[in-house]
Amino acid sequence: MLTGWLIAGLIVGIAGFSSPTVVGAKSTRDREVERMTALATWVEMVRDTISAASGLTETLRATAVTAPMAVRVPVQQLAARAEREPLPEALAKFADEVDHGVADTVVVTLRLAAANQTGSLQEALAELAENTRHEVSMRLRIEASRARQFTSARFIAGVVAVFSIGMVGFSKSYLAPYDTVWGQVALTVIGSLFIGSAIALVKMSQFNSPPRILDVVQNPVTSATVEGGHR
Repeated sequence: MLTGWLIAGLIVGIAGFSSPTVVGAKSTRDREVERMTALATWVEMVRDTISAASGLTETLRATAVTAPMAVRVPVQQLAARAEREPLPEALAKFADEVDHGVADTVVVTLRLAAANQTGSLQEALAELAENTRHEVSMRLRIEASRARQFTSARFIAGVVAVFSIGMVGFSKSYLAPYDTVWGQVALTVIGSLFIGSAIALVKMSQFNSPPRILDVVQNPVTSATVEGGHR
């Protein structure tokens, strides 16, 4: 409406539609790190509690109250189900709810322990928690190293936006070439480069979550599946 350029309206519309993804990218990465840290903490709690408890069901009940907030609800539901359902089924539903590769590994480990097919559950849980914390530490280091690039990108985008609005408001004659067809083509290229760069920056900043080893919804876990995944 300010410029009379159809392309400008299209660019602003696309930018507005994409902005939640761009702005919320860091929050998504932070939530992922928080969930992995919470899973590692809960695994350590299970490891420390299982020696004093008389079984896995009692251990799950004992850790449900103090589990980290990021996984507390699924853990509480797991503890409740374990008292009225077979433990393998309760663990399978827990893995489905958390929907994370680390949770799948925990479920496999606990199911093997419940079937007396693992030598030392505490050692397995300790190793799993340690590996998860190592990955979290790596992600935090990468996030810190990228902070400068993200800050620079936000600064450049802000300067360009303020400058463009200022030119439209106070020096419209300077932008007269964009009133032509070729000017609109040039504006399309410029806008596409900016939007594409923002999307590419978000894509490159994303971490790939550990692959799930249990297909809980489409292929419920069986003893053969667990043993195959363990191998």
